[in-house]
Amino acid sequence: MSRLPGFGRRQQNSETPAQRAHWTDSRFRIGCGVAMEQTTQPPQSQFLDVAAMLEQSLPRPAPLRLWQVLGVFLLVVMLSTYLSSRGGQLAATVSALSALTMMGLLAGLVALSMTMVRRARAEQTQLVAIEELVRLRRWPEAAGMLQQMLTRPTRTPQGRAQALIFLTAVLARYNRFEDAIAVQNYLLQTTPLDGGTAHGLRLARVMAMLREDHLFDADRAINELRRQVTRAGRARDEAAAELAGTEPQEPQDPQSLSAGLALIEIYRDVKTGHPAEAIELFNQTLATLREQLGHRVADAWALVARAYDMLGRDAEAAAAYEKATLLQPAVELHRRYPETTTLAEKYLAATAPGPPQGGAA
Repeated sequence: MSRLPGFGRRQQNSETPAQRAHWTDSRFRIGCGVAMEQTTQPPQSQFLDVAAMLEQSLPRPAPLRLWQVLGVFLLVVMLSTYLSSRGGQLAATVSALSALTMMGLLAGLVALSMTMVRRARAEQTQLVAIEELVRLRRWPEAAGMLQQMLTRPTRTPQGRAQALIFLTAVLARYNRFEDAIAVQNYLLQTTPLDGGTAHGLRLARVMAMLREDHLFDADRAINELRRQVTRAGRARDEAAAELAGTEPQEPQDPQSLSAGLALIEIYRDVKTGHPAEAIELFNQTLATLREQLGHRVADAWALVARAYDMLGRDAEAAAAYEKATLLQPAVELHRRYPETTTLAEKYLAATAPGPPQGGAA
């Protein structure tokens, strides 16, 4: 079998030294490996990035202000007056153009006003939807709508403040208490709020501090809440006494005036290992807790059950735990107050009543 010429034999290198130097130059080398290009993906934006949302949600100034429109209007009037004083055919032309310009300005103002009103109504509708989702505890949907709303400039400062308040509730639900505290501090320091809203924010902030074990900050905030509640109660009593023409009554304890403050102090005592103080405060403020908290008085019953359990008073702990779980699901109470999770291992939760047996004959 014939071989192809040169196949199977080592051929002699016929390249000249100049050619070999040319091909071995670094500019003409071909690597045998394949370089894998490392692609750096852009970092994904954090879900509910508080710092970015606080910055991006700031309302932008209106692109067209009233003084600018008035300035253009005065300029048109002055220019038309000057040109009309020249007389002749130019005056008629200027008058017609001035009338058209003024009509255009008025039409633009009307269109701009309608657009702003429509956008403000859309934002308010979105806030109502978010509030409904928060009330229904549909947290993922509420978080998504807040993410969409607060990552762009809001229409009004009031709408932004309301959305940020809803954001604190969502952050607390996802156990992001540090972020919730940051938003609450921002609102209390930069936003004018009415007394009730500010009080509710301060209560929520103290609860977040306790969950994050910021006990020193929480104690200081509780003392400030006591002073504020006492001042508000004294002012209310003085106003009522002035209307009735009588002497003002002795100021009540701040915990008796604010069920939220009483609940927070009970939680603080349980968390810091003072069950006797928690039980005493619970018994003193039970009527206020029932009146102001409604079914959320279950939180207080769960905490006092834990206080009884810490003291070894099992019968009272079991009774309090049953009352708590009659009003709220046990899993929800344990989520809010992790210190009460041990109660489920020792005591029976209340069973939900079943459907009525039988029917009409």
